[in-house]
Amino acid sequence: MNADMIAAWAVENGFHAMDSRNYRRHDNAGVITIEIKRMSFLLIDERQGLRPRLISRLFKDISLTSGSGRLQGLLEHKRNH
Repeated sequence: MNADMIAAWAVENGFHAMDSRNYRRHDNAGVITIEIKRMSFLLIDERQGLRPRLISRLFKDISLTSGSGRLQGLLEHKRNH
């Protein structure tokens, strides 16, 4: 994966671009932010009443073939906790 693929996935999944490297999505439970770095991304899950949860992954650790599924899995994992 790369930064462009992460950004495209974010937009396709309801995240709004704050700038070319930061994407945010609001829902009833809170806010999820994706910050794209040079070689990685950071997912920040800020739910009401809970401490923010952070997940960081290197692009090289997410394969091209399963990249969008892995990103969706991270997001769903965050919602369930």
